[in-house]
Amino acid sequence: MPSSPDARHEPTPPGELVVPADLASVRALAEHLRQACSRAGIDDMALFELELALVEAANNIVEHGYVGQDAGSITLAIAIESGRVHLTLTDTGSPVPPAFFANTALPEGHATSGRGAAIIHGCTDEVAYESRDGVNRLVLTKGG
Repeated sequence: MPSSPDARHEPTPPGELVVPADLASVRALAEHLRQACSRAGIDDMALFELELALVEAANNIVEHGYVGQDAGSITLAIAIESGRVHLTLTDTGSPVPPAFFANTALPEGHATSGRGAAIIHGCTDEVAYESRDGVNRLVLTKGG
């Protein structure tokens, strides 16, 4: 079982971490990713891009998925096979709008939002999202 940097994090199977859906806990998700990738020998640039995509996705869950709802949680499962990293984020917040991950263009000029999907796509090789039975599942894949 991975050690968690905060007692609020629930014990989970190896490779998985559950944290409260708040911005402070996003750092714990990023640290969990760094540790897993370090143990697996994932190169620094791939790790940097994965961490950026993870933080963007998790921040969106916190800022948009749980707006107007009771506090929830975010689960991060990490699987690494032959240098290929699969991150699976699950939550029970509001689902992502249907076209969100299809829009990979950056917004114009000085827009302060709207970059999420482009950042996530630009930092990963594959993005898969589904929302079923109240559970949102985002899988980000890189490498291999």
